[in-house]
Amino acid sequence: MESTSSTAATAQLLLSIPPRSSSLTQSCSIAINPISLIINECITITSAMRKNARWAQSGVSAILGTGSPADSAPDAGEDLSLISRLGLRTKRTRTTQDNPLMAGFSKLRADLAECRDIGTFDTPSLFHPFLQVIRSSSITGPITSLALNAITKFFSYRIISLSSPRLPLAMQLLSSAITHCRFEASDSAQDEVVLLRILRLMECMMCGIGGDLLSDESVCEMMETGLSMCCQMRLSEMLRRSAEMSMVTMCQRAFELLKQIEPEANSSTIEAMTSTSSSNIGSVQMGEPATAEPNSTPSMESPNPATSEFTPASVQAPPDNSYADVDLKPYGLPSIRELLRVLISLLDPHDRQHTDPMRVMALRIIDVAFEVAGLTIASHASLRSLAVDDLCRHLFQLLRYDSPQILQTSLRVSSTILHTMRPHLKLQQELLLSYMISCLHLRADIPKEPGVDPILYEGVPLTPKVLLRSPSSVTAGSSSGTSTPVPVKERQRLGMEGGQRGPDARETMVECLSGLTRIPSFMVDLFVNYDCDVDRADLCEDLIGLLSRNAFPDAAAWSTPNVPPLCLDALLSYVSFLADRLDMPSTTKPNYPTVVQLMEQRDKKQLIIQGTSRFNDDPQKGIQFLVENGIIDDASNPKSISTFLRNTSRISKKLLGEFLAKPSNKDILDCFIDSFDFKDKRIDKGLRELLESFRLPGESQQIERIVEKFSERYCEFGPKEVVNKDAAFVLSYSVIMLNTDLHNPQVRNRMTLDQYKHNLRKVNNNEDFLPEYLEAIYNAVKMHEIIMPEEHNNQAGFDYAWKELLQKANSSGELLVCEDTSIYDAQMFRATWKPIVATLAYVFTSATDDMVFMRVITGFDHCARIATRYNISDVLDHIILCLSKISTLTLEPSATSSADSTEIQVDGSSITVSDLSVRFGKNYKAQLATVVLFRVVRGNEHLVRSGWREIILIWLNLFANSLISPYFSELQDKLDVPAIPMVTPGNVIKRNDPKDSSIFSTLSSYLSSYAVDGPPEPSDEELESTLCTVDCVNSCNLSEIFDNISALDSVKVQYMLQSLLEEAMLLQQRKPFLSLRNEFDNDTPLNGGQSGLSVTPPSSTLSVNGSVDKQNLPSFAPLSIYVLEMATCLVLKDPECLEKLRPKLMDTFKAILANADNVYPVVIGRVICYMLAILRRVINEYITIPSEQKLVGIKNLLAEIFLSAAAVDNDILKETGPIAATGIVCCFRSCPDDIKINLLDAPEQAFWKALESLLENAEAASIIFEVVEEITGIPDSDGEFQLKNEKDSTKLRLIHNSANFQAVIDLLGAFASSGSVGSEWEQRHDRAGSIRRLGRSSTPPITNLAASANLQTRGSSAGPRGVAPGVDRRNYSTLKGSVSGTSNKNASDESLRGSKVINGKRMTAAEVNAAVAAGTYPGMQRPYADVVERAVKAVKMINAFRSQVTDLITELKLERNDGWTTFWFPILDGLLLQCLNACREVRQQAFGSLQRTLLSPELSATYDDFEWTAIFGTVLFPLVSGLLRPEVYQSDPRGMGETRLQASSLLCKVFLYYLERLSGWDGMLDLWLQILDMMDRLMNSSPRDNLEEAVAESLKNVLLVMSSSGYLVQPEKAEGDEKRLELWDQTWKRLQRFLPPTTLDSLPGSLPGTMPATPAADLPASDDISPEPVEG
Repeated sequence: MESTSSTAATAQLLLSIPPRSSSLTQSCSIAINPISLIINECITITSAMRKNARWAQSGVSAILGTGSPADSAPDAGEDLSLISRLGLRTKRTRTTQDNPLMAGFSKLRADLAECRDIGTFDTPSLFHPFLQVIRSSSITGPITSLALNAITKFFSYRIISLSSPRLPLAMQLLSSAITHCRFEASDSAQDEVVLLRILRLMECMMCGIGGDLLSDESVCEMMETGLSMCCQMRLSEMLRRSAEMSMVTMCQRAFELLKQIEPEANSSTIEAMTSTSSSNIGSVQMGEPATAEPNSTPSMESPNPATSEFTPASVQAPPDNSYADVDLKPYGLPSIRELLRVLISLLDPHDRQHTDPMRVMALRIIDVAFEVAGLTIASHASLRSLAVDDLCRHLFQLLRYDSPQILQTSLRVSSTILHTMRPHLKLQQELLLSYMISCLHLRADIPKEPGVDPILYEGVPLTPKVLLRSPSSVTAGSSSGTSTPVPVKERQRLGMEGGQRGPDARETMVECLSGLTRIPSFMVDLFVNYDCDVDRADLCEDLIGLLSRNAFPDAAAWSTPNVPPLCLDALLSYVSFLADRLDMPSTTKPNYPTVVQLMEQRDKKQLIIQGTSRFNDDPQKGIQFLVENGIIDDASNPKSISTFLRNTSRISKKLLGEFLAKPSNKDILDCFIDSFDFKDKRIDKGLRELLESFRLPGESQQIERIVEKFSERYCEFGPKEVVNKDAAFVLSYSVIMLNTDLHNPQVRNRMTLDQYKHNLRKVNNNEDFLPEYLEAIYNAVKMHEIIMPEEHNNQAGFDYAWKELLQKANSSGELLVCEDTSIYDAQMFRATWKPIVATLAYVFTSATDDMVFMRVITGFDHCARIATRYNISDVLDHIILCLSKISTLTLEPSATSSADSTEIQVDGSSITVSDLSVRFGKNYKAQLATVVLFRVVRGNEHLVRSGWREIILIWLNLFANSLISPYFSELQDKLDVPAIPMVTPGNVIKRNDPKDSSIFSTLSSYLSSYAVDGPPEPSDEELESTLCTVDCVNSCNLSEIFDNISALDSVKVQYMLQSLLEEAMLLQQRKPFLSLRNEFDNDTPLNGGQSGLSVTPPSSTLSVNGSVDKQNLPSFAPLSIYVLEMATCLVLKDPECLEKLRPKLMDTFKAILANADNVYPVVIGRVICYMLAILRRVINEYITIPSEQKLVGIKNLLAEIFLSAAAVDNDILKETGPIAATGIVCCFRSCPDDIKINLLDAPEQAFWKALESLLENAEAASIIFEVVEEITGIPDSDGEFQLKNEKDSTKLRLIHNSANFQAVIDLLGAFASSGSVGSEWEQRHDRAGSIRRLGRSSTPPITNLAASANLQTRGSSAGPRGVAPGVDRRNYSTLKGSVSGTSNKNASDESLRGSKVINGKRMTAAEVNAAVAAGTYPGMQRPYADVVERAVKAVKMINAFRSQVTDLITELKLERNDGWTTFWFPILDGLLLQCLNACREVRQQAFGSLQRTLLSPELSATYDDFEWTAIFGTVLFPLVSGLLRPEVYQSDPRGMGETRLQASSLLCKVFLYYLERLSGWDGMLDLWLQILDMMDRLMNSSPRDNLEEAVAESLKNVLLVMSSSGYLVQPEKAEGDEKRLELWDQTWKRLQRFLPPTTLDSLPGSLPGTMPATPAADLPASDDISPEPVEG
């Protein structure tokens, strides 16, 4: 046992070592006494040894061996036998001392016998006999195994603890023993058991109690032993795998310890670590693991058969006391670094001693090391240098291996290293990823599949930006900069140029990339550090493009079926990563670039790429481009150009050398070489550095220029060995020649050193160069060729390229990790979204599994969220585009027809079955795409731009098939137009019982359908598909989208508006012939009940259980109305939109009106109404906040609207119906008075023209008339406008000019003219009166008479202006049904035959017919009564203007003589026209009004001269002439005769009224003669009218007045008065021409004396003169 002082020293050492594991402090925990256990192990081993012949003779002594006394130390030369101790001299006998192995166990037993606490027993003494057995080469394997097992128990049972005396020494001795274990080889299985025991013990030592006390040397020996077992191919697979597992465990423990070791003080250099630890590392070395050929076996008789296996050749087994005086320290960084170095050395692909299994084993162990302590390894400079240089170099070469196992493990290690050491592997990572991208990216085009729109995969790159070249192009030196970026050249020299790999290799690489993309912020780091770096490749974009392309199904043909889902999963993980970071704070970390700086750098990169590409094609153009874009400051500044060329790696090295060597570029060459620093560098090193930047040109003169400038620059640093620049020039040239001579394969006789020295004699200023200087140059060039870029692809090229990569890595800095900031995510997503969305869309179309659908839908959602968060509208637009194509709902609306659709009505509800609804309902994928589309849009409406077009197309198709409601916004209620009508189905089927599906009902429906030439009734399957479509549309929640749109501002809305307007114009070109379903109720007012106007729809064209009469269907574009109304609602939604978006919408409206000939009339009406709605809104804004600018805008808008409307053809405008009229009414009523004036004063009378054009429609006419009444007022019973208040007094100001006055008179005249339709009823009334007067007893049947009353107006089917076709049919429909059965009844009383009780009174058939004819039949209205009434009112209103003429003339300050043409003539002309109206009631009112106007004092009092006399030539004479026209007479044969009589009477009355004033007029004679001519024509017009007597009587009265007044006197009384004589003479000449003699005799002057004439004063007043009513 050791002394107390030694024990105390050991305890102090243990206390100084911090515990590294909680297991180290645990105490012994076994059931038996530890001492007894140890003794038992000793007995077991000695028992096994005694059974061996070698120790068979020492049985008794071995068993009884007492050993040395406990208190004495044995002396090597002392005889310890019993006889000697007794002092006897005898012959020497054999004892246990003759066998040290047996003696060791005997001594241990003896020592243990005196031990009371095993924790105080000396640990080296405890291990000593066991270690002797382990080291002994004469021990068999089983015995060695027992010794190993015993020590393993000591550790496992915790008999050994940290408090055990001298434990560190014991651990070193044990480590030395097991790493130098020797035993006799016997059975191979038994031998491998021993080796397994060794592995188990080493593992127990490393990971158990005392493992942290091992020294660096011990750990290295143990690791070397384990690696030797792993590499011995003659050992069994099981043993080698076990050894590998043990190595993994021990390495895991060793590298876990690394986390507790402080990094080197200067971790930036390896030398710092080496200098501070040289004393430790110098003795810590591991030899290469011993290997053996697979077929070799150890010698069974060898005394040391295992030495070659487990003991390094350079290390001998140390003696037991070799560690006694050594200051033992726990192992640490030296041994870990040595372990890592050896493991990395096993990966060297050029070392043929290392087999692939060895490399795989080393890769697995290295993988565990970096998994455990990768981050810690990166913090230690010595370990990091191994990983960055040697490990990566070997890994990248192993990646080219075809061995699947090598490739898989290499990629696994590469992935682990990148997980843990990315910040230190910037260029290495670029090289690895570029290689895999080059290998994996498919060069094949995406196959076109039927039914898949190519736009779905638009954006997927077919070629990565990491382009490749063939080796031939490398040597040829292509000048294309875009095809030869520097990273590609480096990969070519490194053998990492890519190429075709096998399917399994591709899958393995994809798995690796997929794992890398899951590293937090991996993709962001790629984007920031590579895509935005001028000299780096666009790895982020290329990697996304690679994953996208390989996610397509066809990629499985190039690799394996697992590759597409792996790539898709990686893409989805990438998108999910970005979505999860949306809420992360976007803050810029210190020393990180801002987003602006990063984008500027990225933009600069693109410019440099373009510039270098142009430079490589044409240097001058390239420089010019770079100068224009600010990359180079000045084209005349050689320093700026040279700086760019020196620092840009994308320039072609070959072209750069030629460019610099040109004489014209001497200044650039000088600045380029001046940028190098050759201080303290040998001339060959300086030349090597220079020639690494460009390729030396081939011409000697060019080489001379470069070398000459190099020599000058080199001498500026004052090298001692070179005297002047001439010597430097010659020496530089000699180095180039020497490099070619030594390394050119075509040179056979290489130059020797002596020859080289001889060639340079007396060159250095007539002196020789130092021999050692030249020798150093010669040896450097010989050992390391001066590599010219792009010229070598061998190992030398690889070494040079790798060296260059490491040099660049030192200057490129560490990789920026963006794990805790999302500031760059937006820009990265902008650069990578397109292939992702395209891939998701394409996979969506080809997927069949629900899980795939769900993942893709989630991907779309994430993309939409990201796009919304970062305001990237292109993403959302492309998603909408792709999903809309998949939905199949974006077909052109013109391809949709309602003719084949069928509406099924069941219990008050209906559903329309169409081809689209059935097809869509069967397509689950299309339904899913539609739901996802609107799910993406919902809430993101503000971000949609061009995607609105697809959304609008979907809405239109759904609307065209009656799948969505036409109501989409509350603003539609404020447009004052009817709801958008639905499209009429081609067939309507009414089902009473939806469950009735018997074969008879089915057959019946089919037969009925074919009977009416319609499609068959939809099947249950088609109906179910339609219901699926309806459910899908409902689940889209379109109403919520419409609500969200209404909340958008004008900037966001303008994109939707633009799409709507574009689609509206396209619809006008396509003209989809869709039928209009008229869903207006008869009592529904057009303007929402505000105007009190109602519309009566035309008769229905639908037939229940049959098809629609397609000839009666109006050709209508409901889709255009849907789009335009939506656009209008967008503009009207708020003042901002109204101001900013109105011009664009108005331009579209004007374009539609300008193309009215090709647009449906109802669309024209809607457009006018929409324009007026916009006008109303603008006026409201003006009323709210008046301003002169707004007023000017209103005037301009008025001009735009009504000029555009006036330009529309009247035939088209009149077909717009009441819609446009309603818009005008609402607009007019909402205007204040000052705006109304502007409205009426619209240029070119556009307002009035529009109103007049709309009169052709009966429904519109009633609406327009109300507007006119509001403009002019309603005359009272006296025929004058009542001005009750100031508001009424302003009405006439609305027509404050002559143009408006003429327009309103013309418009009222048009209303009055429309009353001519009443003549038909009047004539039938006359015929019925004749029947009554004749008293006929035989009357036509009631139904026939009723039918005879149902007459249409002559001419076109459209009827006269203001009359709706088919009105009579509606008026008499009730009558026809009520009396249809009366003719079938028989009564005994003839008077009661056919009678019927009506309203309590029995009426005979004759009475019924008379009532029908008179229009008094109960429930029957007079046809066109409203039209006639409106016409009569119009006449009254025209007449009422006569009382305002004087005021208007005064207000307008007109000359009195101009008043006739301005005001009086329009009134008289308007009344004149109505005096020719076919309707008797209108005509009578017009005659009365005309008479009152002509005889009114205002007419003649207004003028001083005789301008008023024009009333005869412009009014009365044309009136008589018109009445005499046959066509006028035929319009009312019975009443026109009476009208002629009234005309003759009116002519006479007017003449007599103005006779006194006419007497002073020179033209009186001519006027009087014209009157006589008119009377002549009237008398001879028609004998049936009996006008001769009446006209003669009127003429007689005139002559009497003229005679009594002294104007017409006999010649004898007018002597000397030529005028009167001529008047008398001409009068009687004319009278004799047409009056009969009997009449002439009665005239004054024909007999002696004259009859007394009625004085003019006795004539009735003009107001009392009115035509007698015509007897009806």
